[in-house]
Amino acid sequence: MFSRFVQPQLIACQAKNLSTSAQNHAKVMVAGASGGIGQPLSLLLKQSPLVDHLSLYDIVHTPGVAADLSHIETKAHVKAFNGAEQLKDSLKGAEVVIIPGGVLASLA
Repeated sequence: MFSRFVQPQLIACQAKNLSTSAQNHAKVMVAGASGGIGQPLSLLLKQSPLVDHLSLYDIVHTPGVAADLSHIETKAHVKAFNGAEQLKDSLKGAEVVIIPGGVLASLA
């Protein structure tokens, strides 16, 4: 009697684990990650299931942004780089580079 109720539920659980599309796991680099646009952008990228590695770069304050993002439990691994000497390392292996640049409010 209950077998007709159990069977559709079992099939639905099995169907969720099947995927016909290729999964894309990207390494994304954000240059300007400690700025006003870079911080929320980095937060959104950290929450994306398509990002495996998130490389954050800026002149200063990047380790603090990376520490904040590392408390979010997602699969994306966050690494911080700051200063001109670490720019090359931050770009290594990046498939997507995002530069949320703008003019400082004090200069506008």
